[in-house]
Amino acid sequence: MRRVAAALIGCLLVVGPVHAQTLELRFLDVGQGDAALIVTPDGKRVLVDAGPAAFPVVPYLRSHHYDTLDLVVASHNHTDHIGGMTAVIASTTVRAYLDNGMPHTTATYESTVRAVAASGAQYLQATARTITVGSARLRVLPPPARQGDQNNASVGILLEYGAFRALLTGDSEQDELDYWLKHDSVPRVTVQATGPQVAVISVGAGNSYGHPAPQVIERWQNAGARVYRTDRDGTVIIEAQRDGSYIVLNEYSGPGSAAPLPTPVARQGDSSGEPPRACCRVCTRGKACGNSCINRGYQCRQPPGCACDARP
Repeated sequence: MRRVAAALIGCLLVVGPVHAQTLELRFLDVGQGDAALIVTPDGKRVLVDAGPAAFPVVPYLRSHHYDTLDLVVASHNHTDHIGGMTAVIASTTVRAYLDNGMPHTTATYESTVRAVAASGAQYLQATARTITVGSARLRVLPPPARQGDQNNASVGILLEYGAFRALLTGDSEQDELDYWLKHDSVPRVTVQATGPQVAVISVGAGNSYGHPAPQVIERWQNAGARVYRTDRDGTVIIEAQRDGSYIVLNEYSGPGSAAPLPTPVARQGDSSGEPPRACCRVCTRGKACGNSCINRGYQCRQPPGCACDARP
């Protein structure tokens, strides 16, 4: 996430024109990171990335009794995408696991590799292939060979459900996007070519990277796309039909109500005599902002949520 282009972090583009049963894409608000859950009409489940920590991905899966994931994809091996992966693998049955095949010298990556090996999940290489999961098809977009940068070695996923298409690009920067376009890995997936209808950006409030960059937002809007951001809109849900139609819901506004978040956890060790508040996240560092924790030096622009400031 070193370059401005990396502001496309966790970007999901609804690019195609989805009348039958509903497929759901749920872009979880994990703060500065990425986690997207795909649930097909026939009950198959795919998790793409697991955010920087176990919360909120693992509690969400438990609260919905999702004890099996048919496929887990790590777009690349930075902690903001696989920090919660070990906990996910420990708490669910994972049938298959796919990553970019590019090792990373972090304890998070090493623990993830050990967890995958111990789980018995089938390991899949990120080659040009199409994986059928229930009534959906996932076209794998492999990174360029001999790529030395994790961001530009992101695994892309083109999700197809009937006439509905969505592209998940990980942290791909311009180099990898150009590679995919040059090699026809992604048919018509430039902003100008596709005219995407919706862009969803997973980003943490007040993050130190300055994401998303204003020019990126402007680019999507100029292309006619509606832009959703998890730092502003909370969890974003896309409910798609096979004919290409879809609706977009989000945690903080309509057009309908989203599924409930996991039950907040009360703080422990409070001897002040005041009733404890229910907090989904206790900010031992920084300060509370909506449902997230941000640096104390940043201004909070989110409505009050379930995050709480820790008491001295």
